[in-house]
Amino acid sequence: MCSSDLTLSIIDHGPGKGNGLSDAPTQQVPIMIEVRGSSSQMFDKKSYAFETVNERGEDRPVSLLGLPKEIDWILYGPYSDKSLMRNHIAYELSRRMGQYAPRTRFAEAFVREREGDVAGQYVGVYLLMESIKRGQDRVDVPRLRRSESGEITGGYVLKVDRVGGPETYFTSDFGSVLGFVSPRGSRLDDAQRAWIQQDFSRFEERLSRQDFQDPQEGYARYIDSDSFIDYFLLNELFKNVDAYFLSTFLHRTGDGRLKLGPVWDLDLSTGNASYGGVWKAEGWMLFPEDPRRGSAVPFWWDRLFEDPAFRTRLQERYRSLRKDVFSEPALFRLIDDTAQTLDAAQKRNFQRWPTLGKYVWPNPRPFARTYPELIQNLKTWFHKRIVWMDANIDILAEKGP
Repeated sequence: MCSSDLTLSIIDHGPGKGNGLSDAPTQQVPIMIEVRGSSSQMFDKKSYAFETVNERGEDRPVSLLGLPKEIDWILYGPYSDKSLMRNHIAYELSRRMGQYAPRTRFAEAFVREREGDVAGQYVGVYLLMESIKRGQDRVDVPRLRRSESGEITGGYVLKVDRVGGPETYFTSDFGSVLGFVSPRGSRLDDAQRAWIQQDFSRFEERLSRQDFQDPQEGYARYIDSDSFIDYFLLNELFKNVDAYFLSTFLHRTGDGRLKLGPVWDLDLSTGNASYGGVWKAEGWMLFPEDPRRGSAVPFWWDRLFEDPAFRTRLQERYRSLRKDVFSEPALFRLIDDTAQTLDAAQKRNFQRWPTLGKYVWPNPRPFARTYPELIQNLKTWFHKRIVWMDANIDILAEKGP
């Protein structure tokens, strides 16, 4: 982290009660903070990762805005996503599907450069989010442990994403590149790294066999297939440009199986990107028209879709979700409720960041000129997407890609 002498001050009097800058903070926490993101670092409005600490700079778990106690947090600043809500509604839908996703709270942020500066600099609408890490209230997997005899047991969190130095990732026996998330690669010794690589490679080895479809001897005993199906359906509903080969997390559960998730980083989805075919409501992101994108996706997906049983379960799950979580009334109600929550704040945000009607990478044309127009465009896109998926999910289940 790049700074250890900052204080996070929160003014939150609860639902339905006004908050003013001149009010005394309801919570103050020392933090260590840094700018985060990849392509988003070029935006004027920055996003941040921060740790809560005590006065001596030591890690200190705290609860922020009613979220469970932890140390690591994300303060995400929507910029190219002018709806301000794509990540929020995606994570909410994932939780409604029964999968863990980072919990979120909207907030308006100010930066005070000196004590006594009451007003500070307004920096817009932000989304406080839980970071992805192992923990009882985050990704609930058992801690990686070594017995006195040297036996390694427990769980871990990995990701398919861009990787850093050699200590941050491993390459599986089948050529898949996985980044260490929790524990971090720098905290693993050689034996632990080798154990994780071997444990993960069991899944790929079974998936590569001729009898990979066998319920007992194939891949099914090594993964939570339902989590793969839910990941596919949510990312395809949103048509997430990064799905499958970036920001894709998976973890080893207490029963030893691999579970896909949590979902992460869906701001470039639902028509909000001018590349990767995202602007179109038609087409599967997993089976793209551009073969260059497909080459970056792990081989697991093609293999899973060769299994008729997997495709049938996916079809049945989609039909079930369309009755509630993926129904248009439920989805549009979530969008409308979020827009209402943001109504006053979004006006201040776009006064600070006047991007309405303008190009922000990678927005496709035309650019909505008002916030209500943005929200209507989002709902219209979802309607078209659902119509297309309804018409094509049975084809996918019957014939495969």
